[in-house]
Amino acid sequence: MESRYEKEIIELHQFFEDWFTGRLPKTREAFDRMEKATGDEFVIVMPQGKKVGRGPLLTGLFEAHGAQKDLRIWIEKVRIHAEDNPLVVVEYEEWQKSGGEPVSRYSTAIFRKKANGPNELEWVHVHETWFNNA
Repeated sequence: MESRYEKEIIELHQFFEDWFTGRLPKTREAFDRMEKATGDEFVIVMPQGKKVGRGPLLTGLFEAHGAQKDLRIWIEKVRIHAEDNPLVVVEYEEWQKSGGEPVSRYSTAIFRKKANGPNELEWVHVHETWFNNA
């Protein structure tokens, strides 16, 4: 049975795929999904170790619309690591393919339960680390 955490992870990454390939229109309405998903204090640690806050991340993502026409993203091995109301820590593998061989990363996400967020959740923090990449 798919948890709401797994559902949110899959849905947001489907948004990324649709955004980067240009399947979604480059409009604020289409991008609203990303803005609603992330809390004001959202931070991501990218696989290379760079820490990016919500504002710069949203700006960069918006401008990257249509930048990877052949991108495919999929999620595997979602696991709830810890749950302590209202925060939940979830681990998963993110796989991407654009042209050559797939690349993959381990991701750890911290969610806050939020009634008006997508899947009643809000992304608070993500930490990504490359694996299986030559």
